[in-house]
Amino acid sequence: MKIDFCNPEKSDINSLKELWLLSFDEDKKACDLFFEKCFSTNNTYVAKYNDKIVSALYIIKSNFSGHKAHYLCGAATHKDFRKQGIMGSLIEFALNCAEKKGDEYSFLFPANDNLYNYYKKFGYKENCSAFISEFMRDDLISLEELKFNSNNILIQNNDFKKFSAEYYSIYNIKSVGNNNYFALFEENGNTAEVFYFDFKENNFKNMVNDILQNTKAEHFIFTHNRLFNNAQKIRYGMVKPLKSGQAVPTDIYIGITLN
Repeated sequence: MKIDFCNPEKSDINSLKELWLLSFDEDKKACDLFFEKCFSTNNTYVAKYNDKIVSALYIIKSNFSGHKAHYLCGAATHKDFRKQGIMGSLIEFALNCAEKKGDEYSFLFPANDNLYNYYKKFGYKENCSAFISEFMRDDLISLEELKFNSNNILIQNNDFKKFSAEYYSIYNIKSVGNNNYFALFEENGNTAEVFYFDFKENNFKNMVNDILQNTKAEHFIFTHNRLFNNAQKIRYGMVKPLKSGQAVPTDIYIGITLN
């Protein structure tokens, strides 16, 4: 079976959308939005069999501590072509292309424990983590101003933030933000889970006040890059250096991810 690895054509978008919706529990509006806002042929890699797309993945260009990097997402293979090594070969093809374009690090967020083990086969390391802190509403109000720690963070651009706010709104997830801060949070009963946020200096309290004005929740769970002392560490994604012998820091925070 001859498989061709390449970038897709613009005419392949409908086939890519079909594969996406077959592979993920995704709202069609969210799928359409991704292809409207994030898709480019140069940053999409596919496997074709007889000119039919059977596997695909997408790269979101990012920055990591001054180095060119990317967030790899949407990796999917048609059910009739799984367990044949196609995705593994596609990942290797895509990473080789990304390295030639100057990327130094590849990041991804496995959807389950089995996928963490799967991606280890391709050199991805569990050097990414996040920290979880819980607060009651009154405790949050009384927090002191914090300084955002921008070290060891995968940074996506503002266009991706705007996309993510629109994308997550399809799933009834709220966002607050302006030029000085940004946050995404999901409400579940009396709990609001702030699963991503960032802010410029002296804007933490402004961000918190905006969140509080947009929810009646009394209990808050924050996912963060070690900003609060009362935090539980969890694994939160994986990283692969694309240059041989390149050091990889620990406790990297990979930021915004997709469902």
